[in-house]
Parts: sequence; C-alpha cells; structure tokens
Amino acid sequence: MSGSEDDVKQLLAGTNHAVVGVNRATGPPQLTVVWFLWDGDTFRFSTTRSRAKYLNLKRDPSISLLIDDFEKKFYVVAYGRARLIEEGHDALARPLLEKYLPERTTDPQWTPDRVIVELRPDRLITGR
Repeated sequence: MSGSEDDVKQLLAGTNHAVVGVNRATGPPQLTVVWFLWDGDTFRFSTTRSRAKYLNLKRDPSISLLIDDFEKKFYVVAYGRARLIEEGHDALARPLLEKYLPERTTDPQWTPDRVIVELRPDRLITGR
C-alpha cells in the first residue's frame, strides 16, 4: 500500500473516471470508463440494462474498479461483487450529475432503462 488517506480521499472525491472491469462469458474481461461516486464505503455508477456491462454483471457480479491520478502517479483499485439496484435510479444518480455536470442537475434526462451498480469493496488497494 502506498498513498496517504488524504491522497485516497482526494482522488475518489475528484472528477476522475473509473475503469470498470467485469467478466465476459468467454474471452477477455470487458473494460468500460464510467463516472463514479464514492461515499467512504461504497462506489456507485449508472448504466443501462442494454449495455454489456449490465448483462455481464447479471451473470457474474465480480467487478474491479481502477481510478488513476496520472499527474500524481497514484491509483486506487477496488475489488468485490457488484449489486444491481434496479429501482430509484434518478435519486441515486443525482449526486453523479452534481459531481460531474453541476450545470445539468435541474432537469436530468435519464432514460427509463437505467440502473445503479453498487460496489462495497472486499479489497481496496492503493499504489504509486
């Protein structure tokens, strides 16, 4: 482990993107870039039911997230099992807009097939 608790908090509070890795049924892992929220215990991000990541997580909830700060040469990796939250997307996703697009929080145009993916990491690794 490297990096202070403050380094981790700053990285996870910032508007960095996370790279999400999930297991495909066959072949290499699927990787996707997402906006994310971290509340100190749980990562959350939004996706749609038609995306491969959703379908892969329905089949196998194993998930990895990588958040990188290129300038500070510091990263956080989280591992665990995802939970798909099928109801209440808009209320749970509003903080995503507040974090990444604060100017659009008044009237978000969410599609009805959106869900929240939640990860309470089994393991959190930091490095430089």
